[in-house]
Amino acid sequence: MGDAFHNAGLIAGLLFTLFTGTVCVYAQHQLITTSAVVSSRLGMAYAPDYAETAELALRMGPGFFPRVAVVARRLINTLLCITQLGFCSVYFVFVASNVKKVLDHYISVDIDEHAYMAIAVVPLLLLSWVRNLKHLAPVSLAANVTMVAGVVVTLYLCSKDGLPPLSERRLVADWNRWPLFFGTVVYSFEAICIVMPLKNEMRNPKDFSRPLGVMNVGAVLTGVLLVSVGFIGYLKFGDAVKGSLTLNLDDSVLSHVLMVGLCLAIMGTYPLQAYVPVDILWPPLSRRLGGSEPCGRHPVLAELGFRSCLVIFTFLLAAVVPRLGLFISLVGALSSTSLAFFFPPLLDWAWRWRDGLSAWRHAVNAFILLMGVLLTAWGTYSALREIIEAMAEDRS
Repeated sequence: MGDAFHNAGLIAGLLFTLFTGTVCVYAQHQLITTSAVVSSRLGMAYAPDYAETAELALRMGPGFFPRVAVVARRLINTLLCITQLGFCSVYFVFVASNVKKVLDHYISVDIDEHAYMAIAVVPLLLLSWVRNLKHLAPVSLAANVTMVAGVVVTLYLCSKDGLPPLSERRLVADWNRWPLFFGTVVYSFEAICIVMPLKNEMRNPKDFSRPLGVMNVGAVLTGVLLVSVGFIGYLKFGDAVKGSLTLNLDDSVLSHVLMVGLCLAIMGTYPLQAYVPVDILWPPLSRRLGGSEPCGRHPVLAELGFRSCLVIFTFLLAAVVPRLGLFISLVGALSSTSLAFFFPPLLDWAWRWRDGLSAWRHAVNAFILLMGVLLTAWGTYSALREIIEAMAEDRS
């Protein structure tokens, strides 16, 4: 987020982060409402996931909507996999870069960052073999507590020696840097990929989306953390701020403990991010491999092998694009923005059409849809251009 504020400026970054977060949460509520309506109208005993909700809602819509329903489901599943696997790849980069910074202070041997990524494969493989999301709850809780404590310690380390005046930083950055900002913020804030899985796995699903429910309270806390880290990070380090703010910290013992703790926390949340692509890809693949009996005599072993392949794939992807900040912007712009802003208003239009929509709802849906199209195209182009320039610079 410090890197995001560097691309937007202090004031613009603050306002845009709050605005983007609000739109993200509104779109998530649209998806949950659409899923509930579809389930009720069709008499379903369960709440469909994102992709199934999209297909069923579009079949209810007017004009060309039913004709693109199947395509939309496949596209959403593809984007969900890209997004979540992109998150997992970023985790490899985060862990490797922070562990390298810590160990470089204590050992004289210069070990390549890719070696640390390879070492991280082993614990992530073991975590990925946990097949039930509920069994990950204690790990996820510990990881979240560690992350919150880590953010607090990071803010303390950034501000303990004082902060420079606001006049030394850009309040509003050049507009051509804004796409990278939005890509990073959407990546950081957007959680639409795991909204339905989390809601469906809750003991009381209705508690998820009520006014003071899990989603709204979690979004507020997340917004406060993102704004705090982004604002203070850029104010403290200026143009030198890095994709991971911990890489800007000094080599004190507290900083090193913080980095190691955050690496463990990040690794603890890896299985949750990998849950979505496994849930999408494995069922059809298992049926293909085993015909009428999925994967023959050893379905569990086959699934563990598939999960292991996904971990290896995300490792290889991280090794190819090691620039953390640019990678985050690309993933956020290419897939996260589409999922967060493009599809929810379309689905809202589709199921509400028969009941009639107010001018206000038409305007809101059109605005979110236009925002999604612009940010996806603009952000993807900008991130790819920066990555190509960065890779050319590394070769030279």
